[in-house]
Amino acid sequence: MGLGNSIQKMGYLPEPHTDVIMAVISEEIGILGTIIVIGGLGFIVLRALYIAMTTTDPQARMLAAGIGSVIGIQTFVNLGGLTGLIPLTGVPLPLISYGGTSMILLSLSLGILMNVSMFSKYQKNK
Repeated sequence: MGLGNSIQKMGYLPEPHTDVIMAVISEEIGILGTIIVIGGLGFIVLRALYIAMTTTDPQARMLAAGIGSVIGIQTFVNLGGLTGLIPLTGVPLPLISYGGTSMILLSLSLGILMNVSMFSKYQKNK
């Protein structure tokens, strides 16, 4: 339909800027936008699990795996609710949906993940 020309957000979808933002993205941008969003979130999850596998510190390993799992599960619950696999629960799509608390906690989690990655690289070079 083009950016800003979505018909579904004009009263057909409940809360189109928060929980069902992926439906609006797919209607406005199409399959390419959907693939970019899902691929980006998948890359973050896989990168977090890679960091968890390559670090030697057990606490850092659990932190990285936990952060990757939380982002992956949150994405699955949101997209599963949109496709009808599971009921819509109100879980926001990570880094995409509108929501202050979710965005702050995800930013904090990604900062911790980057710190774990940086510390792991520092230990390897040392």
